[in-house]
Amino acid sequence: MVTWKFEMNFIEFKKKWDYILLSICIKLWYYYRNYKVNYFIGDQMTKRKQMNLVIFFTGIFILVASGYNSFLKPLDNTIIHFIQGLENPILTNIFLNMTNIANMKQSAVITAMIVIILFARKFKREALFLTLTMGTCGIVMAFIKTIFNRSRPNIHRLVELNSLSFPSGHSTSATILYLSLALIFIKLMKKNTYTPILVAIVGILFIVSSRIYLGVHYPTDTIAGISLGSVIVLIYNLIYYSRK
Repeated sequence: MVTWKFEMNFIEFKKKWDYILLSICIKLWYYYRNYKVNYFIGDQMTKRKQMNLVIFFTGIFILVASGYNSFLKPLDNTIIHFIQGLENPILTNIFLNMTNIANMKQSAVITAMIVIILFARKFKREALFLTLTMGTCGIVMAFIKTIFNRSRPNIHRLVELNSLSFPSGHSTSATILYLSLALIFIKLMKKNTYTPILVAIVGILFIVSSRIYLGVHYPTDTIAGISLGSVIVLIYNLIYYSRK
């Protein structure tokens, strides 16, 4: 009787969750059809639209932070099992190399090299922008994980780590670094193009997938990292580059 009741509750939850996912997909398609990519970048990127994105990503972070131990657990488990089900030696080698590039130390080295190049080319404003965004990442990640105190997934791991899990530091730093570089490229090229943003998104998704594949992060950790990184970049972009 208890088992039957549990199964019924799970089925009802799954139906509600499927409805939520369908609603999100419909809304995303609506925004794509009506605003296209230009809503988010280039000359169309007004302060009001950026503030909307800050609110959106902040909301996503709060939602994930409040739900990763409750209603988002089924989502975590489903994505983890799917991605880890793809395990093979070639993919493991690729993801190990990718995740090493995106760790905090490597990101700091890459950032320092790019900042030096930008300063040498007299792009001081862009160099400072990158320094501030990545510097903020280091400061925020130094204490935010202790606030949530979430342990690493207790699953099949290809990399052993004893540090805390939420939010994903790799996902946060990769989001900040790649989006910052994409925005800098757009500003320097002085073209209303979305290609750098799309390249940045692909890079971020690869890093995010690697963390889940290696078994060191829950999907909600990475979603929170992307949201946090996006908020940081957008706020600095508002201060630096936005039109009224």
